[in-house]
Amino acid sequence: MKTQHIRKDKNCLNCGHDVPDRFCGHCGQENVETKESFGHLVSHFFQDITHYDSKLLLTLKYLFFYPGHLTKMYMQGHRMDYVNPIRLYVFTSFVFFLMLSFVQEGHNPYDRHRKEPTTRMVFDTTGTRLQQALDSGKVEADEIEKTKAAIAVMRTMRELSHDTTGRATARYDSLQAAVPENEKHGFILRNFLHRYYEMQDKYGENVQDVIRDKMAHNYPKLMFLLLPFFALLLKWFYFRKAHYYADHAIFAIHMHTFIFMTGIIAVLLNLLLHSDSVYAWFMIPVYIYFVFALRNTYAVSFGIALLDSVLILICYALGTLIVALLFLLLIFAIA
Repeated sequence: MKTQHIRKDKNCLNCGHDVPDRFCGHCGQENVETKESFGHLVSHFFQDITHYDSKLLLTLKYLFFYPGHLTKMYMQGHRMDYVNPIRLYVFTSFVFFLMLSFVQEGHNPYDRHRKEPTTRMVFDTTGTRLQQALDSGKVEADEIEKTKAAIAVMRTMRELSHDTTGRATARYDSLQAAVPENEKHGFILRNFLHRYYEMQDKYGENVQDVIRDKMAHNYPKLMFLLLPFFALLLKWFYFRKAHYYADHAIFAIHMHTFIFMTGIIAVLLNLLLHSDSVYAWFMIPVYIYFVFALRNTYAVSFGIALLDSVLILICYALGTLIVALLFLLLIFAIA
């Protein structure tokens, strides 16, 4: 209940427009007496706090326990009773990534240290298979020399994968210059590996930790780019529905907000249980929530929602992979 007295003058002190009621229809300011007692200030403060808390609690109630309800209410114009979806998304994502940064490994990934790179295992496996094929006698006579050359290249690549002398880039360039033209790496792969070995020369065998760290720091930007893509997928899948793209964007925002909030819970459990498998288990309720949110928001059957959810997630995963690769290339370009 408002305790301040309404001004007798009906002109807004903020914008000058006429105010027929308590609030100005132009700027929204209350047309109340400016001479307030300290008690009025305290009362107004607690009214604002409890009003916001009630909106937040109501928003969280429907967000967690009524999948799709907030989006439907937003589409129908019911917005004042709930926290603005964009503000909630920004705040929730900030808290989630801040908390996630606290549970990351404590060591500095940019300090050089000895570490067995996973690329060595890849090269070892490929070279071993080639050698086994050669030893089995199943390789044709005219392919023996090529197979031997391929084994030699793979062994060199294996050595490059843990070269800490600072010469990995020069050795890789020399290797590419020595092999026949038809066996050289393609333009993209060649530049990709060249940049990788430059980073390895700089960071030593810790290069993979550096790449992961840079990806983790750019992950919020990745999610921000994927959100409109997710809304676009919804637009394509439900093009027969009378919804604007902005409506699908609100669904995407609510869905990502729910993901971040469950992620916050998962981070807290991880701090308690010290098990990263918590994040994987939390994907199950997130997926179930997604299915019901589709069903309730777009008024489709459960079977259709289930099928659409699988197809949308496949498309979303492909889009995520493409954007992640672009981010990785960008990291390689500016690292």
